[in-house]
Amino acid sequence: MATIILNKKIPFTIIPKSPYNFDANFYKPSHFPSSDNVWEKGKYWITMIWQEHKLGLKIENKGTIEKPKIKVIVYSENTLSETFIAKLIPELRWRFNLDQDISAFCEKYKEDKILGKFVKKWKGMKPIAANSLYETLIIYIVLQNATVRRSVQMLENLFEMLGYKIKFDNKTLSVFWKPEKMNSVSEQELRDLKVGYRAKFFKNFSEQFANKEIDEFSLRKKSKEEVRKEMLKLYGIGPASVEYLLFEDFYFLDSLQTIPPWEQKILSRLLFDKELVSTEKLMKFFERFKGFEKLAFHYVWEDLFWRRKNEHIEWLEEEIRL
Repeated sequence: MATIILNKKIPFTIIPKSPYNFDANFYKPSHFPSSDNVWEKGKYWITMIWQEHKLGLKIENKGTIEKPKIKVIVYSENTLSETFIAKLIPELRWRFNLDQDISAFCEKYKEDKILGKFVKKWKGMKPIAANSLYETLIIYIVLQNATVRRSVQMLENLFEMLGYKIKFDNKTLSVFWKPEKMNSVSEQELRDLKVGYRAKFFKNFSEQFANKEIDEFSLRKKSKEEVRKEMLKLYGIGPASVEYLLFEDFYFLDSLQTIPPWEQKILSRLLFDKELVSTEKLMKFFERFKGFEKLAFHYVWEDLFWRRKNEHIEWLEEEIRL
C-alpha cells in the first residue's frame, strides 16, 4: 500500500466550551488502539476522509481546562478552499465534542463523597467520537468476542486491503475507507483476512451506509430513543453496542441501562471494594447522578485506566484479556 504525502497545511484556532480537559478527551486509555490516530500529552494526530479528501489533523492544546483553546492544523494533498474549511470546522466541533456543556455536572458533584475525587481530577472530561459513525462501527465489530491483540490485527488487515496510509507532520497513519469500498469486495475476501463471522456484519452494514439507509448527520438531531431505534436496524449491532454508541458518538450523558459482567467485576472493586456486587446495586449507585449516569460511569472508569498507564494493578490485569 503506497503512502500518500500530505504537504499542504492550513492552521486555525477553535475555542471549546469550558470546562474542557484536552488530554482526558483526546486520549481514552480504556479504548481500543488503532493506527489512524496517536496521542501524546497536549497533542493529538488523527486522519479522516471529508468530502472526498484524505486529511491529516494535528490538534494541540493551547489553553487550560477553564479557558480552553485548541490549535488545529489540517494537512492535505491539494490546497483546500476557505469554503471547505468552513464546512469542516462544524464537523470537528461535533467529533471532538467541543460544544457540550458539562459545567453543571462538574459543579454539582465535585464534593460527592465517592465521585468527587474523580470529578476534581478529570474536570472537563467528556465523550468524544473522533471517528465517523461508520468507522466507529467497524471498531466495535472487530472488538466483538476477541482479545485486544486479535482485534488490532483484524483492523490492520482491513486497513491493508481497503484503507490508505498518509504521512503528515512526520507521522504515518492509516486512513479508513468509505463504505462503498468495502461494498465492492466479497465476503470471502474479507474472511481471508481472518475476521471470521464479522465479514457478514461488515458487508451488511457497509451496504446500509452506502445505500444511505443510515444518515449520521440527521441522527445527531434525533432523540435518544430515535437514535437507539435506528442503530438497532444495523446488522450485527445489539443493545450493548448501541448503549456505547449513544454515549460515545451521540453524547447522551444518561445512557446507562446495562452493565456487562466484566465491567460489573471491576466496578464492584472500585466502588464497593468487593469481588462482586449485583448489577442492581451498581445501577442504583449511578442513578444518583440523574441525567449524567453514564458520564459518572465514564469518570470512574477512565480514571482506573489512566492509573493503569502508570502503575501495575494486579487484579485489573486478571480481568483484562490481552
